[in-house]
Amino acid sequence: MSLRKFSRPYLVSSRCIEFEACRYNGLIIRSSMVEKLKKHADFAPVCPEVEIGLGIPRKPIHLEKDHEQIELVQPATGYNCTDKMLEFSDSFLKSLEGVDGFILKNKSPSCGVKAVKVYPKGGMSRPWTDGIGLFAAAVFRCYPLTPVEDEGRLRNYHLRENFLTRIYTLADFRQNVSNGDFSDILNFHRKNKLLFSSFSQIHSRKLGRLVSNSKKIPFSKLVQKYGTVMKEMLKNDPLPPANINVLMHSFGHFSRDLNPPEKSFFLDSLEKYRQGRVPLLVNQNLLKSWIIRFNNEYLMDQTFFEPYPEELMEITFI
Repeated sequence: MSLRKFSRPYLVSSRCIEFEACRYNGLIIRSSMVEKLKKHADFAPVCPEVEIGLGIPRKPIHLEKDHEQIELVQPATGYNCTDKMLEFSDSFLKSLEGVDGFILKNKSPSCGVKAVKVYPKGGMSRPWTDGIGLFAAAVFRCYPLTPVEDEGRLRNYHLRENFLTRIYTLADFRQNVSNGDFSDILNFHRKNKLLFSSFSQIHSRKLGRLVSNSKKIPFSKLVQKYGTVMKEMLKNDPLPPANINVLMHSFGHFSRDLNPPEKSFFLDSLEKYRQGRVPLLVNQNLLKSWIIRFNNEYLMDQTFFEPYPEELMEITFI
């Protein structure tokens, strides 16, 4: 049973991931997560390599380092496409509006967000493996506070959980607050209070102060300031101790309603989460069952218990 209605994130994705067979070898990359996300998000697929005229299929390209300069080169032809890629990346990224996240092709010389091979000039020696694709590097420059991941890293449950939480929080903020009024931002902050506490108490308190002084500054400026602090906060990974504090705070709402075995079972499950033996979702769902059972309206409205659609709450993806 879902406790909330979700805004649809607007995501930029590498086109070769579940959208079109446009890899250098003419293949498509399968990702069950991206395929599922299509039902719950809006996508702007892009293949930077095709956009700069390299075609499908095409001779492979790779990154080369000449002193401190990183270049994008097609070894088979000697074609240096660095300038074209930089020009396209800048133009494309500046044309976007309201982007909530990026899902890019892992280890790609254009889209890879980390661990991309970088060859010494000439490409004959052994490569380094600490590079970033040219298009991905432009994404980080233009959108430093926006979630960016690759489809390979998103197979990891914890990385995926954090990414999904971030993009759905940003989408909710963008769609329900950016064009609203003071009451909308107050409501947004109220329903995200527990979620924000799990990310950072310092940032959460700062957001609370902004909301409490909301009528002292123009709404557009408030939205800008609030959005910046929130995005900075969401770049942190929620740690188990912070999540446990939120879970225990929520558990306190039912301390008089539960019998001793129920309390004991929850506390045992919480200890298993602390030890890394069960995911956060187990404890969230335990509390959610009591939220529904006792009709706790305050907790029922808290995004912490369902930060993204239930269909995406899977432990494994392939």
